[in-house]
Amino acid sequence: MRSSAHAAPREGHLTVTSPADGRTLGEVPITPLPEVAAAAERAARAFADWRRTPLETRLGRLRRLRRALIQHRHEIAELVALEQGKPLTEALLLELIPALDTLSYLIHHAPRLAESPAAPPHNPFFQGRRAHYRFKPYGPWAVITPWNYPFAIPFVQLISLAITGNVALLKPSPYTPLTAQKIAQLFQEAGFPPNWVQLIQGGAAQAEALITHPEVRGVLFTGSSATGRKVMALAAQGPKKVLLELGGKDAAIVLDDVNLELSARGIAWAATMNAGQTCAAIERVYVQERIYPGFTERLQAELEALRVGHPLAPGVDVGPLIAPFQVEKVARLVEAARAQGGQVRTGGRRLEALGPHYYAPTLVANPPAETPFMCEEAFGPVVGVVPVRDEVEAVRAVNASPYGLTASLWTQSSRRAQALAPQLDVGVVTVNHHADTYAEAAGAWGGVKGSGFGRTHGPFGLLELVQLQYISEAYPRAPALWWYPYTERLHRVIDATLILVGEPGLSRKLLAAVRLFPHLGYLARRLPLHRVLPALLRYAR
Repeated sequence: MRSSAHAAPREGHLTVTSPADGRTLGEVPITPLPEVAAAAERAARAFADWRRTPLETRLGRLRRLRRALIQHRHEIAELVALEQGKPLTEALLLELIPALDTLSYLIHHAPRLAESPAAPPHNPFFQGRRAHYRFKPYGPWAVITPWNYPFAIPFVQLISLAITGNVALLKPSPYTPLTAQKIAQLFQEAGFPPNWVQLIQGGAAQAEALITHPEVRGVLFTGSSATGRKVMALAAQGPKKVLLELGGKDAAIVLDDVNLELSARGIAWAATMNAGQTCAAIERVYVQERIYPGFTERLQAELEALRVGHPLAPGVDVGPLIAPFQVEKVARLVEAARAQGGQVRTGGRRLEALGPHYYAPTLVANPPAETPFMCEEAFGPVVGVVPVRDEVEAVRAVNASPYGLTASLWTQSSRRAQALAPQLDVGVVTVNHHADTYAEAAGAWGGVKGSGFGRTHGPFGLLELVQLQYISEAYPRAPALWWYPYTERLHRVIDATLILVGEPGLSRKLLAAVRLFPHLGYLARRLPLHRVLPALLRYAR
């Protein structure tokens, strides 16, 4: 798989080359469109069995999957480093840790989360019923994942689908099909049924065929905002459940009470990890004027100290970008910022001596708010730093973006952080750290506005993957009060009840209770009064 030669592309195949050095890593056959349809049909049959599989059996598969993941962790990290470009240590940190933490979370908490919660009736006339919720899986899901986290994103989504009783059709990015193959092998090794997860290799045509197939009941899409809108339009033909985690232009607010050294180091990491190819990477920093010069100087020093190089080389901090199109985009945005008055304090150039996919960590000081550098998602190791007068101006600048994935506050004051966090129009707010909560299995992950909707991770992420069913049971000995025929007495009882339930004045409530009193015998023949009366009295308070 790791030939150093360059292979000519074969028709009907994806040839995988490493962004680090251009070597050919392998090739995979593109899934023909008729086979996409056949895979969806197989998934529907697999779902019929998997949904009936006991929870303890599913948990057993996750435990075996965890063992397989630990056993193969180094080869997975090396494959990710070569195929996608993040340094080896970073592959372990950003790809394996989230996967393992989510496995552990699901193994320990899924039994409690799967319980059917009771839903005691609130309506006075419905007392005596038993009601509860059930969580029912949707069926086959299309899991369409990007190249920037080729292991962690699909793996976390797949195990969440597994524990909730769903099945999956995984369509990875054409840039990282080998990592997806490895994921499928892990599930096979863990004893999952043969068609529980099926790989669909290819591009937009395969994704569209998946989304529109009638047996596919849900779509988990992670990618650009533009493509996310197309996914929504296709899924609307079903209609089917869609969860979208889209682009970001994430921001940090640095308040004037920070530890400059720690905040600069943390923001440098969050701006450039995975070479900035992270939807939650910091691309905008708003710093209070009093500390702006000192903070900018420290952030510049942190970026200049980063070691850029081959992802398998020892001591490398930042690897290559994925492909020429990404390098071109980053270079275009930096040059636009420079042309519009932004000061490139460090970086701002390709590192061609290392190869065609490397770009220097870049700091642009005070770029105009309207420049594309501050508006478009760069997806590269670049960050803009802007001075602001106060917290109000900083919050306004953060919220001006059409994106809303995550944002961070950098301050030593819990009071200031708690006051500002609710004002930020994003899905995740962190204080003195950024982007790393994707590795927290219990914390909901997802965005608002142009960054998508829906959540993964934690109990709320699991609820996104199931249909909520409300079950209400009644075993009466007499006809319900409201069944035909409608009578004058029923009319008077209902009218008095409406006043008792809705009237705020105590005197009117007492009058309604007096009007109900002569009908207690009538009510007792139809309803369990020992339950109904306490419920009615609740409204009298």
